[in-house]
Amino acid sequence: MIGIDPKTGKTVTGASALNCRFAKVLTTEVSSRVKRRGVGNRAVSRLGKQQTPTESMIVQNLTLEALSNPLNGLTDYQGIQCQAIPHLNGFRVKVSGTWRGEPLQLSGAL
Repeated sequence: MIGIDPKTGKTVTGASALNCRFAKVLTTEVSSRVKRRGVGNRAVSRLGKQQTPTESMIVQNLTLEALSNPLNGLTDYQGIQCQAIPHLNGFRVKVSGTWRGEPLQLSGAL
C-alpha cells in the first residue's frame, strides 16, 4: 500500500499508509466527496450528540462498518476490536486487528 501523508506531503508505504488512509476515512462523512459518494464513515454524522456510552457503542459499530466498506480501500485490514473513547469534542477511536497476518492497531480522532 502506498499513499501520501497529509501532514508532511511525503510518500508513505505499508502500515503508515494504512494509518493515513484510516484517519482520512474516519473523518470523512459519507457522500461528502464528489465522484466518490460512498467513501467515508457514517459516524461523523453522530458528532454533536452527548458523549454517552450508548453513543460510543454506535460510533464503534459505524467505524467497523467503514472498515468493511470496499470503497474505503481498507478491506485488507481485519478489525477485531474497536474502542471509541470520549475525547474533547468528539471521540478517540482505536481499532485493533490484523493486516497481512501481523497485529496492527489503528487510531485517530473523530
